[in-house]
Amino acid sequence: MDEKNRLRAGSLSFVEVLAASVALIGLSMTPVLIAPYMFGAAGNGSWLAYVFAAVMLLLVAVNLNHFAKRGTGAGSMFLYAAQELGPMFGTLAGWSLVWAYVFVGASQFGAQPLFIGQIAGIFGGSVPALLVMAVLAAICWVLAVRDIALSTIVMLVLESISVAIICLLVGIVLTKAGPHVDLAQLHLAGASHASIGLGIATAIFSFVGFESATAFGGEARDALRTIPRAVIWSVLIAGAFFVLTIYAEILGLRGDKPPLDQLSAPLWTLADVVQAGYLRIPIAIGAICSSFSVALACVNTGARIMLPMAEQGLLPRALAAVHPRFRTPHVALAWTIAIMLAIGIAMWLLRVAPIDIFNYCGTLSSLSFIAVYLLISIAAPRYLRRIGELRAIDAVIAILSWLFLLATAVTLFYPPSPPPTNDFPYAFVLYLLVGSALYAFARKPEA
Repeated sequence: MDEKNRLRAGSLSFVEVLAASVALIGLSMTPVLIAPYMFGAAGNGSWLAYVFAAVMLLLVAVNLNHFAKRGTGAGSMFLYAAQELGPMFGTLAGWSLVWAYVFVGASQFGAQPLFIGQIAGIFGGSVPALLVMAVLAAICWVLAVRDIALSTIVMLVLESISVAIICLLVGIVLTKAGPHVDLAQLHLAGASHASIGLGIATAIFSFVGFESATAFGGEARDALRTIPRAVIWSVLIAGAFFVLTIYAEILGLRGDKPPLDQLSAPLWTLADVVQAGYLRIPIAIGAICSSFSVALACVNTGARIMLPMAEQGLLPRALAAVHPRFRTPHVALAWTIAIMLAIGIAMWLLRVAPIDIFNYCGTLSSLSFIAVYLLISIAAPRYLRRIGELRAIDAVIAILSWLFLLATAVTLFYPPSPPPTNDFPYAFVLYLLVGSALYAFARKPEA
């Protein structure tokens, strides 16, 4: 590719790459929206489900970093899979990543009308959901096209505001509870192996995006050090935050009616319970900030997966274009935003509630992330063996990753979940079959 068409190399520091990963994880979305579903799945074992999920994804991160320490570029996870498993599996990884980031982004087009509606409702007003979605898409477009460094700074600031507000509330809850440990959670009261297993599957959605740092290999400064560090630290930060916040929410809302798994705004209820109602509006504003940062991160990352796929003929060539002035993949960015917006609008027109848009899109994205994580965990030991650096510990980590991921995938198929989510795994499988068929007619990518 001609130099003028390349992305802006060396424009992102470690903090900015880490910000992109943490923003795509969307730390605040777990205590704000995912906590009720986690508690419904795992109950008092929710904190342990997050511990297991963090350990599992750290194993995946170690597998991923075997590649990231030795080579990187835009859309790296797609390229890693293609390098070791061949163009067919590389293509499936690319298709899965596009699906993943698009649906995570679309989930935020459902979440934003919910959060803004909460604030408007306080003052007796309302805001049209379609207007909220359109404004979100427009702002994401301007920031993403203009400058990737600017985008990451915005994401870092917004997510930091939201996390700080939630940590303040958590501190109030723990202070009021005193120094004792919640014995019901410590003893996993009412939890079972099956419920914790389902909780781990739910936790995947909380963590998805930790690997997104690998998509910025073409723009990260000192990429072979920056990206592996960002991948590991994003899991550690997210895991600690999720365990702390779910513990505090269950503790603070114990005995409250209705229970946590029936709340649509759990942090608002928690604030009222601990006489911190003054935090209701800041919590909603923080949620808006976090949701926006997730959407922006998905737009940036999804486009950088489309870019190398388009360069290898797996997507329309136009998606490989780079803006001559800003040096961002502006065409891929436009398509990514358009698809996210279309999904959000379609669900809204089908009268799907904003909270369900968030949860349905989140479930759909989790399927593809599990598939990609599994492919990377299979590819890593093959890669190390090929270059003569495979150690016993590397093989053990890879095998443990396979077992954890396969066990989690099974919970998405059996036992069947309520409709319409019971059809989601089959929709994803159909999507991969279509991707395979398209690959058969496309030019084979260079391994």
